Amino acid sequence: MVMAVRDVSGLRIAVVCPYAMDVPGGVQHHARGLAAHLCEGGAAVTLLAPGRHSPQGAEFASIGAARAFSDNGSVTRTVVAPWSLARLGRRLRRGYDIVHVHEPMLPPCLTAIAATQAPVVATFHMASADARWYRRFAPVVRRARRRIDAAIAVSPQARDLVASVLPGRYRIVPNAVETHAPGAPGANGDGVPRLLYVGRADPRKGLDVLLRAFRRVSAPARLDLAGPVAADSADPRVHALGPVSELHLRALLEAADVVCVPSLRAESFGIVIAEAMAAGAAVVASDLDGYAGVLPRRCGRLVPAGDAVALGDALEELVSAPEALRRMGEEGRRRARAYGWDAVLPQILDVYCEAVEHRHAARRS
Repeated sequence: MVMAVRDVSGLRIAVVCPYAMDVPGGVQHHARGLAAHLCEGGAAVTLLAPGRHSPQGAEFASIGAARAFSDNGSVTRTVVAPWSLARLGRRLRRGYDIVHVHEPMLPPCLTAIAATQAPVVATFHMASADARWYRRFAPVVRRARRRIDAAIAVSPQARDLVASVLPGRYRIVPNAVETHAPGAPGANGDGVPRLLYVGRADPRKGLDVLLRAFRRVSAPARLDLAGPVAADSADPRVHALGPVSELHLRALLEAADVVCVPSLRAESFGIVIAEAMAAGAAVVASDLDGYAGVLPRRCGRLVPAGDAVALGDALEELVSAPEALRRMGEEGRRRARAYGWDAVLPQILDVYCEAVEHRHAARRS
């Protein structure tokens, strides 16, 4: 097979995500969007992942029920059952032209890499203070790395983590977000500034820090929590909305004046930050390397991770300055174009070409 650059029409592509698709997460969001946009380009795409979620335009094949594991201040939900992995392996032996695995050193993706004969593209999303999991399973992951034809890291932090154990070439391609035309003005009919948190209530995400910070905000404001089913707060200004649909989330982002991203550590890429910028919201985020690389100063504020006082002061400053919020929102929309699918997908397709060429060269040698 010879693939023209950026041409996927007629190709059979498997996108493998190890995380449950019916649970919110940045990797799931990116994999779902990738499958949909590849389909728009004419590819026949199968998204293989745990859970029960069918992405628009792509065939979805559940690889089984996910099991939850606590690690690194968060909860990971993936498949480890041998029968589910065996079923995935049988599926990947079918005639795909490209297999694209996300977070490749988790069990479902290791299975996919071992099973397929197609060119393999791997995207590394993880960032952490250390590479203990890579080191603990070094013989397995090194063998898998040799079967990967082209590798992507979503940020320098993700690249540095994996490269510390698995040296090689990693092309940095960010996660992508949907970009839309600005919504109708005046979404906040009551005139009260709206703050928005998007994500799980995992300890690493810093929700408790945000709730303490919000108590310091004396100016009129409302804080919506998209994801958490309850808030450990007696403040009537705080509204826990629970899990929300993609359509509802888009409406919340469009209505938000400030999006709050208070994670404490181990974040390789700020996909919520990019989504907020695309929606025209200002952002206040923890000053983590993975976030600082996404959020320009003119689009929001970075504050020390875990510092509720600094976070509260930044929120108070912004909700009291509507003109500054407007300018940040406009600049955010402009900067977010770099993370739109129109900008990111061609980079991924170039990596597909690299993978195909590498596999052909290996077969000839």
